[in-house]
Amino acid sequence: MGMFGNKPVHLLCEGCGESAPPMRLAAYPFRCPRAGTDARDHVLAPTLNVPVSEWPTSDNPNPFYTFRRLLHAHVAALDLGMGDVGYCDVLDALDNAVEQVDGRAFRTTPLESYPTLANAARVGQLWVKNETGNVSGSHKGRHLFGVLLHLELVKHAGGEPRPQRVLAIASCGNAALAAATLARAAQRQLAVMVPPDAHPHVLERLKELGATIHICHREPGQLGDPTFAAFLKAVGAGAVPFACQGTECGLTLDGGKTLAYEIVTQESTFDRVFVQVGGGALASSLTRGFNDARALGVLPQMPRIMAVQTESVAPLAAAYTTLVDLVRAQLPDHAFPTRAGDELADALRSPSVQLATQSALYQMASDRRRFFPPWPTPKSSAAHGILDDETYDIVAILKALVESGGSPVVCPEQHVLQAQSLGQSHTGIQVDATGTSGLAGLLTWGQVAPPLSSEKVLVLFTGAQR
Repeated sequence: MGMFGNKPVHLLCEGCGESAPPMRLAAYPFRCPRAGTDARDHVLAPTLNVPVSEWPTSDNPNPFYTFRRLLHAHVAALDLGMGDVGYCDVLDALDNAVEQVDGRAFRTTPLESYPTLANAARVGQLWVKNETGNVSGSHKGRHLFGVLLHLELVKHAGGEPRPQRVLAIASCGNAALAAATLARAAQRQLAVMVPPDAHPHVLERLKELGATIHICHREPGQLGDPTFAAFLKAVGAGAVPFACQGTECGLTLDGGKTLAYEIVTQESTFDRVFVQVGGGALASSLTRGFNDARALGVLPQMPRIMAVQTESVAPLAAAYTTLVDLVRAQLPDHAFPTRAGDELADALRSPSVQLATQSALYQMASDRRRFFPPWPTPKSSAAHGILDDETYDIVAILKALVESGGSPVVCPEQHVLQAQSLGQSHTGIQVDATGTSGLAGLLTWGQVAPPLSSEKVLVLFTGAQR
């Protein structure tokens, strides 16, 4: 039994090893207590501690019910003295309120194989996890519902401070809509920081849902996302970080892991997963959930994680190049492959190189500002939702790439547009260009790597076309 007793999940900082204070001392464990005291990358993430006796299953279609014993929110309910019944009561009430606002509640989303799309993408099998029918039309609600569920549990246990704190989020679209939907359901105030080019339909819906909108303009020469800077300012003034950045709110990873749990339950083995990366919470939650499933014996092996960005904004790919350079510098006589691909990815995790790779990752995580600066020249793309200046959950994703033998993939705009067209025509799913970015990564990879005709590949359609 671990140092955290018999709790199946605890909050542990992946940067320094610090654990979250007990719930009775800190009801809102969003960030590591040491965050901001040094240059290290601090992420207070829900971490599996004591394995449950068996993989959770249930007839209840709500993933927050089925997988509750793998979620920190459930541990919080127990710590608050509410028990399993109290957790389920709060969950049911909140889920019903969400359905009243959005017309949809949280339910398991489809995972299906599409042979004609596989042929078009030149892979053996191609499966699509379809999140377009989820609450507010994207996967973002999963992340934020995990945070809101925690807040509501604290409220029902009598531990919420008065007056109730405003929620804050920085987003260009799907995350803002999910946040506004959930805030309305819980009757909480929400401040949304958006860029000037946010879609008019998004802004209209945010107003309908009662969110306070702040348009954040980028000043000439400004590095970093101005909406994120405004979000940090609001949090500094007392707002709750109702965010999809794990660095600012580790609880957002709790709900995000339900996506991985569903996938493993529906179809447990894939050779490769192409996942789109903006701020990074989707990819880091997915890989954390896969790792939990491996630890519990239901995922035979980790698929290669392929992290997809566009040529317009690709900070993760730049960081991966730096990682490779640091490893090469430590092993100047080692014969590394000259091109990125599976051979290089396998070299980084090979026994002879593994120690140097871990050393390089540690060095990068120890000085976030130096090694992970904002993208200097952000440009536009049809995949608007992954144009984050920074990949906030970057260290977790780099580790996942190394451990799984995966790679970053940078897509030209041609493939971004082609993926949306192929995705819609072969599946009938009305998905947006951000939502098919994983498929775009597959198209790009197919031009630079050996054929994947023998592989079983997963992509995620993460957002509905609006």
